[in-house]
Amino acid sequence: MIELNFEWRDYQPEMSGMVDSWLDDTAVRMTGIDEGFDSFWHDSLTDAENFPGCREYCKIVSENGVPFAVVKYGFFQGEVTVAEIIVDPAKRGLGMGTKAVCDLVQNSELLVGEKIKKFTAVIFPSNTASQKAFEKAGFSFDYAHEDGDALYYSYTL
Repeated sequence: MIELNFEWRDYQPEMSGMVDSWLDDTAVRMTGIDEGFDSFWHDSLTDAENFPGCREYCKIVSENGVPFAVVKYGFFQGEVTVAEIIVDPAKRGLGMGTKAVCDLVQNSELLVGEKIKKFTAVIFPSNTASQKAFEKAGFSFDYAHEDGDALYYSYTL
């Protein structure tokens, strides 16, 4: 296992103002989160209750004590699904999202507490920045959802 490159802390409701400040027009368009991050996170937890054995995680990722991204992912039957990554607008285009994804993959056992077999990322088709970030992190396009509203990328360990 490689040592974490970044600090990963559990998302707390008091962090919602910071994360919401990252939800500029671009982030809202690329994520669909238009009612605030805290509402999105609570909806995710509610949805997860319908899937026994599914665990949801939401982490604030920091470098040298400065938060720059939030990553929401779930774990179910050996697979991690990254549902959302939002990078501070001041850090976009610098490869920070890719580095955070690489850190998650390389240290998944530490961050999830179990051995991981596969990673999946769910990305809006118009979100080319996320598509490129995940590709640079070693993910490959897998398939498009039948209604065309999501692309699935995967990485198998």
